[in-house]
Amino acid sequence: MDFTLTAAEETVVRHVARRLGAGMPATDDEVADALGDEARPLLQSLLDKGWLVVGTDRALVLSTIARAVLSDHGDAGEAGR
Repeated sequence: MDFTLTAAEETVVRHVARRLGAGMPATDDEVADALGDEARPLLQSLLDKGWLVVGTDRALVLSTIARAVLSDHGDAGEAGR
């Protein structure tokens, strides 16, 4: 897993984490609708790096390691992380 994230990738990860925390998993299309089409290549990068995986019904979920990293660095909804 590549632990290096750009600020834009981190924004996408935290968006997905907030959605999951609210019980509303998102597909790639829903993330792009919320964050703009520029999120699409970021999603692919995060899939390639192992931060995100595609779950049931095309929903994006955090990998086990990504969940652990986020829990070690505070709530996914915290600003400034």
